[in-house]
Amino acid sequence: MSHRQKIIGLMSGTSLDGVDAAVLDTDGESIFGFGPSLTISQYPDPAIEGAIAAALKWRFNGPAPNIFSKAEAAVHALHIRAIEKLYADNPALKGDVTLIGFHGQTILHRPATQTQKGATLQLGKGRVLAEKFGVPCVFDFRSADVAAGGQGAPLAPIYHQALCRYSALTGRIAVVNIGGVSNVTLIDGDAPLRASDSGPGNGPLDSWVRLKTKAAYDKGGKLSLAGAPDFSRIDNWLRAQFFARPMPRSADRYDFDVLADMRDMNLEDGAATLASFTAEAIACDLRAFNPSKIIVCGGGRLNPAMMNMLACHISGEVLTAEDVGWDGDALEAQAFAYLAARSRRGLPLSFPGTTGAPMDMGGGLLAPPKLRNHVR
Repeated sequence: MSHRQKIIGLMSGTSLDGVDAAVLDTDGESIFGFGPSLTISQYPDPAIEGAIAAALKWRFNGPAPNIFSKAEAAVHALHIRAIEKLYADNPALKGDVTLIGFHGQTILHRPATQTQKGATLQLGKGRVLAEKFGVPCVFDFRSADVAAGGQGAPLAPIYHQALCRYSALTGRIAVVNIGGVSNVTLIDGDAPLRASDSGPGNGPLDSWVRLKTKAAYDKGGKLSLAGAPDFSRIDNWLRAQFFARPMPRSADRYDFDVLADMRDMNLEDGAATLASFTAEAIACDLRAFNPSKIIVCGGGRLNPAMMNMLACHISGEVLTAEDVGWDGDALEAQAFAYLAARSRRGLPLSFPGTTGAPMDMGGGLLAPPKLRNHVR
């Protein structure tokens, strides 16, 4: 029996820069081809931003804030719009897609520690998309890993490995995703996968630019390129407890909220300092692995300052996803299409070396399409 199918993957990251949708042809092990993709960029939605602010006060203690239901409705509406546009632009897809992989919107993530169980919350119910489009939907990918004692993140490493096989890339390869948080995947042939969140991504820099300007982010890295990093501050930030923890570890975007330490900084120097903070944190996790290639995906690959700073700290060749033939904008959404296929087959999504789970872990919940009553 062939498990090959065309799947829509959906991803909305903690950078709140949009909803990505992408089609992947896969059986959850091999990649057979890539379909169309797009981004709906009407983020950040006020309800979603309000839910994140409420979640940072709530921190899984007591009843969930009421605003979560309003934010979840906004999450559903944005993802429905993304799929509708994907179908409108590619009409033949409607009969070909047999599954949806729906990550949802992370509102709060609390990694497990020695004294406290982890917890994670992604808004978005698979049944809403399954009923809307008449296609089964896999969602809630992280909870099983967290319940078993894993970090719940990162989840894309098994897809990064599949991409390297598809592209016939060999040697010691690091795939770095710079989104709201940065994470690294370390691939060395048939050796067990290793991965971890490495520290800040675009999140602190985006917050700084929004605080100081009307822009949503440092477009083209112009501000970061124009400033001078303050390395003494960066050294101090790198002493935070997160960086002392061994891999694998995970983080919430707001674990690296250092803006209170930057009140005396100008716009450009602050941007350069935050870009360098991201690059140095990533480099700390890569040096011992000594990769020959570092492939960068996520929004950070579009910031030349961040890419140049990373190249300064690492001896391997620093490349963008596009340099090796991948679609850096669609990659995260493709990953959740791939994970949806694996979930349907009962294949593991996370591993001791990627999330710290005690064993290879499956995950994801399946929402079937609503059965319609037939009139005789």
